[in-house]
Amino acid sequence: LVCLISPKTPTNVSTTSMGAGGLWMPFHCDDTRVDGWALSTLDELAKQHASSDRNVEVVPKVSFKRQLMERPTWSDSTFLQFQQLDVDSLYKYASQSNIRLPRRETIENAGYTHAWLFHPPIVDAPNALDAMLQEITTHKH
Repeated sequence: LVCLISPKTPTNVSTTSMGAGGLWMPFHCDDTRVDGWALSTLDELAKQHASSDRNVEVVPKVSFKRQLMERPTWSDSTFLQFQQLDVDSLYKYASQSNIRLPRRETIENAGYTHAWLFHPPIVDAPNALDAMLQEITTHKH
């Protein structure tokens, strides 16, 4: 049983940005449990996306690197279509896939030589919160 106590509803404009989106991507954390939590969340978001849930969209994400980096453990999910690319390959892929990137000169001058390209889900937070609130209200015990 979970009990939420708040002076305002979760979708009140003072508590939720009406333009907020939640991009799935694990960040640096020394807690070994984080990858498990992140992958469980990814599985759930992938199911929502597959069911045509309009609150979950998949978008290309590029993370530029100054050197070839070890693949993160979470990148093994086939859903993400994770690729580790050099700058030449990234720009070739982008031109074929209609992905907008910064000017190549800007990337090279900043010292970037590689990139991670993957397709994580992004959640329309206000609408997703609304849907969860409706589901909770509908399923009261």
